[in-house]
Amino acid sequence: MIANMTFDPQPYLDHLGMTGSYAYEMTTCELCGSDEFELLRSEISIGKGEYGTLPVQICKRCGYLMQNPRFERKFYKQFYRQVYRLVIKQSTAPTQEFIDDQIDRGKNLLKFGSQIFGKAGAILDVGCSAGGMLIPFKEEGWQVYGMDPDTDYVRYGQEKLGLNIDYMDGEDMTLKEEHYDVVMIMGSLEHVYDPNLILRECRKASKPGGILLMEGRFTPLGHSRDYFNHNHHRYLRKDSMELLMWKHGWKPFLTTDKPICGPTRKGNGYVFGKTCAIPSSSCILDDASSRSSLKVSNILKEFEKIDLRSLA
Repeated sequence: MIANMTFDPQPYLDHLGMTGSYAYEMTTCELCGSDEFELLRSEISIGKGEYGTLPVQICKRCGYLMQNPRFERKFYKQFYRQVYRLVIKQSTAPTQEFIDDQIDRGKNLLKFGSQIFGKAGAILDVGCSAGGMLIPFKEEGWQVYGMDPDTDYVRYGQEKLGLNIDYMDGEDMTLKEEHYDVVMIMGSLEHVYDPNLILRECRKASKPGGILLMEGRFTPLGHSRDYFNHNHHRYLRKDSMELLMWKHGWKPFLTTDKPICGPTRKGNGYVFGKTCAIPSSSCILDDASSRSSLKVSNILKEFEKIDLRSLA
């Protein structure tokens, strides 16, 4: 394992109100496995209008952006169960506005993707929250299933919305093999502890020719210290999302920053992929090296320009 960098997590933990101690360490790149990084930002948003030290690194080999060092898994389990909703929403229960937005997003997605998804089949929503995006699919005859680690939101989806969703971490999923026609991960992969474990399980559960849809925050809307926030542990923009998807056996065929789920997620983008053979690691690296947007120097320049524009 690569050596730890100097990092004092205590001010961040105190800010969140989390008790106990949590180990942390520098980890290898989630996309290519490299242990060579360049620091992109050390100060990022830590919630409640505050900023603190939580380093974001660029992989020198493939341009992947991720928080590094990383806490042990028990930190994230406790954070998403006890702290997350209080930090971003000041409440542990979903509002009607939130549920309505989820349903509207599902309607917009189904309308846009009708030709892509084909006839009604089985759909999985990883990180479904209360599950509202699944309601329009269910109404059109789809067999729906979702999971999320947020107890209160899942309970609401089960009891109030009548949805087939479960309370669990994505890393704990055990899915039927070759069962799902569509898997969607709508911004959730940026929050999980181990995206590779989740994508491997989803790939096994996808039917031949099955579709994966991923959503991420492609375009920063202001200063990078707000874009890089503490509850997004990796930053899956267009290129890294396409490559991570392909790494696990879905070939990207449509990437767009159009608001295909409606207007409430500004700056977001979407990648659709179809099941394919899993490529070699050298294929992934060759593809990454061919993309000028993933070169470290260009990433540094891009975010410098973004920050200058935000301050103008």
